[in-house]
Amino acid sequence: MKKTIKGISLILALVCWIAFDKILPDDISIYNSITAAQHNKSKKEIKIYSDNITEAFEKNFTLLNIIPTKEINPHDQSKKFVIPCGTLFGIKFHTKGVTVISCCDISYNGKIINPGEKCGLKAGDSILSVNNQPIADCGELQRLISQSSGSELRILFDRQGKKLERILSPVQINGEYKVGLWVRDSCAGLGTMTFYDPNSNYFAALGHGICDSDTGEIMPLGSADITSAQIGSITKGTNGIPGSINGYFDGGNAIGHAVINNELGLYGLLYGEVPNFEPVEIANIKDVQKGKAQILCSLDGGSPKYYNIEITNVNYDPQNKTKNLQITASDTELLEKTGGIVQGMSGSPILQNGKLVGAVTHVFMTNPTKGYGIFAQNMYDEIAKRQN
Repeated sequence: MKKTIKGISLILALVCWIAFDKILPDDISIYNSITAAQHNKSKKEIKIYSDNITEAFEKNFTLLNIIPTKEINPHDQSKKFVIPCGTLFGIKFHTKGVTVISCCDISYNGKIINPGEKCGLKAGDSILSVNNQPIADCGELQRLISQSSGSELRILFDRQGKKLERILSPVQINGEYKVGLWVRDSCAGLGTMTFYDPNSNYFAALGHGICDSDTGEIMPLGSADITSAQIGSITKGTNGIPGSINGYFDGGNAIGHAVINNELGLYGLLYGEVPNFEPVEIANIKDVQKGKAQILCSLDGGSPKYYNIEITNVNYDPQNKTKNLQITASDTELLEKTGGIVQGMSGSPILQNGKLVGAVTHVFMTNPTKGYGIFAQNMYDEIAKRQN
């Protein structure tokens, strides 16, 4: 009887093993916890979410955790490859609406008044419409004020993502209607492109947002053309005085446009000629370590070059999305040319152990050899959000 039961058990085990072998696919996609949210489940594909690819594979593909199954090819989809750039680019930036730089006092009938301040406007606010008419630029705002004949104007403006309405009252001075506002609708500058994702056609750059030079606030993006640029000269940084890369737009057509401007950088789409450097893997945040690294940037008319740096501190706090790395320039050639980290270098890729770990963002005002960087993973996540 015991021999019969044992024989039946062996037959059942063999049948289960054969069935299990038939059910399992030849290939499997494995995602880590960061990329899991970016992929939908599919009936045609088995997907496992784990931070340890080996553990996930072994745990899920043995029968009863004892009997080995057929060999399966795991494809680690958690790895992300992009093309590091380090190239200088120009940007022609137009705000959404017009940005208030300041509310100014004006003399009216022997009194000092401030219509903008009385209205409730503050530096950094973006005026979107006047009497329900959209405002595209400073000239459009000035035209509506001039045509008001002193009548109250209902304005819609954005303050840190919140839409507000107020009444603005122009006053007539020397035959002209004024409201005492300084506003801006555009800017232009240079920066460094961090990486290009050939799968989505998106680029990431700067590692910090484009801010208004007067208010310090991130400028609301209306539209922005990306152009190629050339270096004219370099102003070397010294203690207390940041250096800069000085350049100019090369006069050609736009090579892309931006669609995101936020605290984590500038992001958009490229078209026409795109970078053709060798792709590199984006390092997982937990794999970024203190120690030797390199930055890739353009400091002359040639292709971007690698320069040695040291990562002196890594902040793994998930609540801190920007100042993740502290770096020190150690390359003799870099120090000779720039004094360290300079304006215009923001966005320069940081590589460690052959992987893209971050991008340069800021320089220490008191010491140009030192600066901050952002995790490349945080920048890549901004593109992933746009795709989903």
